[in-house]
Amino acid sequence: MSKGVTLIEVVIYIALFSLLMGTAFLSAYDILESSGKLAVKNNTSEEANFVLRKIDWAMTGVSSFTNTPNTLHVNKYDGNQIDIKLVGTKIKLTENSGTTATSDFITTGNISVSSLQFTAIAGTPKGITAAAIIDGINFSITKYMRK
Repeated sequence: MSKGVTLIEVVIYIALFSLLMGTAFLSAYDILESSGKLAVKNNTSEEANFVLRKIDWAMTGVSSFTNTPNTLHVNKYDGNQIDIKLVGTKIKLTENSGTTATSDFITTGNISVSSLQFTAIAGTPKGITAAAIIDGINFSITKYMRK
């Protein structure tokens, strides 16, 4: 009776070890790749939520508004005027308080806005629905005018 390990047993052990290591490496790669994709999606969601909060803010205390499909013009009770529009792949907000006007992009270069639509809601109370497609994901908000 022999007390050693045969060549066949060594080959089988190496094959099993290789299979286990290969599976471990593929699993680790998938986890890292998924983590990166999730980080990008979280960034898109954060930016979209910021844009929707800005639109919500712009529609608070509104005396009147006009819209085209890609632009929203708001007149507030305090005399401020706010314009929100799509410029290229970024959303631009311009605030005019009568004596000074400030204009800035409310999206960064990390995301791409392919569509921004404003739709007026008729009836009482009036309102606006804003819908945006940011990095291929649809986002929307509806805001009603309150007196």
